Amino acid sequence: MRSLTVDFVLRSTAAFLGQKGLPSARLEAELLLAFVLGLDRLQLYLQFDRPLTPQETTDYKSVIKRRLSGEPLAFITGKKSFLKWDFSVNSSVLIPRPETELLVERTCALVRTRQQTEAPAEATSATGERDEKRLLELGTGSGVIAISLALYLPEVRIDAVDISPQAVTVAMENARRLGVAERITFYTGDLFAPLPTTERYMGIVSNPPYIPTAELATLSKEVRAEPVIALDGGADGLDFYRRIIVSAGEYLGADGFLAFEHGYDQAAFISDLAKQAGYDKINSYKDAAGYDRVLICSRSAIT
Repeated sequence: MRSLTVDFVLRSTAAFLGQKGLPSARLEAELLLAFVLGLDRLQLYLQFDRPLTPQETTDYKSVIKRRLSGEPLAFITGKKSFLKWDFSVNSSVLIPRPETELLVERTCALVRTRQQTEAPAEATSATGERDEKRLLELGTGSGVIAISLALYLPEVRIDAVDISPQAVTVAMENARRLGVAERITFYTGDLFAPLPTTERYMGIVSNPPYIPTAELATLSKEVRAEPVIALDGGADGLDFYRRIIVSAGEYLGADGFLAFEHGYDQAAFISDLAKQAGYDKINSYKDAAGYDRVLICSRSAIT
């Protein structure tokens, strides 16, 4: 009887998952086996001849069954890579997407440009101390945006809001584990509702729910496993953009900006909403697939 080594199990499982229609069958086979064995992928490659115990084989079959039932890989393993870091995720939060990395990158680029062009006098308070720069993220979920911004922009403090207490718990744990908990203040509530009314931000960043309600039922079983509160953007998918744009002026500094991720076909609609609210500088950025995915707007030429 052939030994069930790591190499044999990976090859046979990858072929099986491929037959079932999973697009990245080999990668998923590796990540799931690494999870079961408590290894990373490099360690897995160094142990190709290792035989699996009966319990490991049983556990592996169990997670494969879960995966084929439609449970997302990230929810099974409890983590998802985003930019340079691994973030903890569970069924209370949206799974981070590669497209959201563009939102973080463009926001960082904008903040750095502002810092480079800012006159020293503008950056100093009346007491001679340097003013604290603050960003706000609305709908933080697992915290990947706020935490990545904090890691890339160590001079900036961030407030992050989510309506789900469970999501805020996940985000706070990610911030603690990645060493930025002291620079991010998390709030639980509906958009701006839990924030101090006197706070002013240099920018507001958001990847809000943007799937039209009627389309939710057409999504893949995997996506439907994610919290509907993080997906449902109302009848046309734009409810949260309207709410954020209408209220943002009360929380932005004079030259503050809005940075949004959005659906592939929503850029023009969100741009119109921003223009109606007086934002006269609007830039759109495409994702790796060539779709408009990030929109940044302001009331002055800072982008």
